[in-house]
Amino acid sequence: MRSRTTPLRAVGKGLLAGAIGTGVMTAYQLAAAKAMGSGSSNVPGEVGKRVIEGVFQRSVSDEEKEKLTNPVHAIYGISWGAVYGLVQASLRPSSKRHGFAFGTAVWGASLVELPAMGLAPPVWEMPPTSIALDLSYHLVYGVGVAAAYAAIDR
Repeated sequence: MRSRTTPLRAVGKGLLAGAIGTGVMTAYQLAAAKAMGSGSSNVPGEVGKRVIEGVFQRSVSDEEKEKLTNPVHAIYGISWGAVYGLVQASLRPSSKRHGFAFGTAVWGASLVELPAMGLAPPVWEMPPTSIALDLSYHLVYGVGVAAAYAAIDR
């Protein structure tokens, strides 16, 4: 029987798994955007701009906002990895099955956060194809985090 992981170690493993999952998700998003002939989302940059302007009372230009997109996307995904690490270490759920559940939970959070910020319509106003694509991004992320955590935890 393996010894239990400490909360701090679980967070560390989760942060690393979150970084890997975010990388996998980003690669998938870029491939999907290329296949559809569309560009990348600038929503993370807008979130970063709002945080900087609201919390730090510093103006952010459109050029700076664009530069915030990738770091904010990465920070968000890495941070959720810490949550996964704590849950995984506490409950020892099946990493495969719960990777899908985790990705769905993160997607669900975005369905609340982004409309609340006025950065996306409520889910009931989104076209089904957009919903399916966005869910697929988050499922890839969740499975990526779960697989990475399982590999790190060996």
